Amino acid sequence: MEEELQQQVVKLVLLLQRSEYLIGTITELDEEPSLFIENCYEVIDEESIKPFPKFSAQRDIFLTGENVLSILDPSPKLLETYKKL
Repeated sequence: MEEELQQQVVKLVLLLQRSEYLIGTITELDEEPSLFIENCYEVIDEESIKPFPKFSAQRDIFLTGENVLSILDPSPKLLETYKKL
Protein backbone atom coordinates (compact mmCIF):
# COMPACT_ATOMS: atom_id res chain seq x y z
CA MET A 1 0.00 0.00 0.00
CA GLU A 2 2.79 2.43 0.91
CA GLU A 3 4.52 1.77 -2.44
CA GLU A 4 1.29 2.61 -4.27
CA LEU A 5 1.01 5.88 -2.35
CA GLN A 6 4.65 6.72 -3.13
CA GLN A 7 4.01 6.00 -6.83
CA GLN A 8 1.06 8.42 -6.80
CA VAL A 9 2.97 11.42 -5.44
CA VAL A 10 6.40 11.04 -7.07
CA LYS A 11 6.09 12.10 -10.69
CA LEU A 12 8.24 12.61 -13.75
CA VAL A 13 7.89 16.11 -15.23
CA LEU A 14 8.67 16.74 -18.90
CA LEU A 15 9.51 20.36 -19.58
CA LEU A 16 8.35 22.25 -22.63
CA GLN A 17 11.17 23.46 -24.90
CA ARG A 18 13.84 22.16 -22.49
CA SER A 19 15.82 18.96 -22.40
CA GLU A 20 15.46 18.32 -18.64
CA TYR A 21 13.30 15.55 -17.25
CA LEU A 22 12.61 16.21 -13.56
CA ILE A 23 11.51 13.86 -10.81
CA GLY A 24 10.10 14.82 -7.42
CA THR A 25 7.06 14.99 -5.19
CA ILE A 26 4.47 17.06 -7.05
CA THR A 27 1.84 19.40 -5.62
CA GLU A 28 -0.46 21.10 -8.12
CA LEU A 29 -1.50 24.60 -7.02
CA ASP A 30 -4.62 26.62 -7.86
CA GLU A 31 -2.66 29.69 -9.06
CA GLU A 32 0.57 30.39 -10.93
CA PRO A 33 3.13 29.15 -10.31
CA SER A 34 0.94 26.10 -10.67
CA LEU A 35 3.39 23.33 -9.76
CA PHE A 36 5.51 22.80 -6.65
CA ILE A 37 8.17 20.07 -6.86
CA GLU A 38 9.73 18.92 -3.60
CA ASN A 39 13.06 17.09 -3.54
CA CYS A 40 13.57 17.80 -7.25
CA TYR A 41 16.24 16.00 -9.30
CA GLU A 42 17.13 15.89 -12.98
CA VAL A 43 16.90 12.46 -14.58
CA ILE A 44 19.99 11.33 -16.49
CA ASP A 45 18.77 7.76 -17.06
CA GLU A 46 16.80 5.20 -15.05
CA GLU A 47 19.75 4.53 -12.77
CA SER A 48 21.16 8.02 -12.27
CA ILE A 49 19.74 11.36 -11.24
CA LYS A 50 21.46 14.59 -10.23
CA PRO A 51 20.47 17.60 -8.13
CA PHE A 52 18.30 20.21 -9.85
CA PRO A 53 18.76 23.12 -10.14
CA LYS A 54 22.54 23.12 -10.46
CA PHE A 55 24.64 25.22 -8.10
CA SER A 56 21.98 25.34 -5.38
CA ALA A 57 21.36 23.38 -2.20
CA GLN A 58 17.65 24.08 -2.62
CA ARG A 59 15.73 21.01 -3.88
CA ASP A 60 12.22 22.51 -3.83
CA ILE A 61 11.14 24.53 -6.88
CA PHE A 62 8.06 26.15 -8.39
CA LEU A 63 7.14 25.90 -12.10
CA THR A 64 4.54 27.75 -14.08
CA GLY A 65 2.09 25.78 -16.20
CA GLU A 66 3.57 27.17 -19.42
CA ASN A 67 6.89 25.38 -18.68
CA VAL A 68 5.38 21.90 -18.32
CA LEU A 69 4.71 19.60 -21.26
CA SER A 70 3.47 16.63 -19.24
CA ILE A 71 3.41 15.00 -15.80
CA LEU A 72 3.86 11.23 -15.82
CA ASP A 73 4.39 8.27 -13.51
CA PRO A 74 8.07 7.30 -13.37
CA SER A 75 9.11 3.81 -14.38
CA PRO A 76 9.51 1.37 -11.46
CA LYS A 77 13.29 1.35 -11.93
CA LEU A 78 13.53 5.17 -11.91
CA LEU A 79 11.26 5.35 -8.85
CA GLU A 80 13.54 2.91 -7.04
CA THR A 81 16.59 5.04 -7.94
CA TYR A 82 14.82 8.14 -6.59
CA LYS A 83 13.74 6.43 -3.36
CA LYS A 84 17.37 5.50 -2.56
CA LEU A 85 18.27 9.16 -1.94
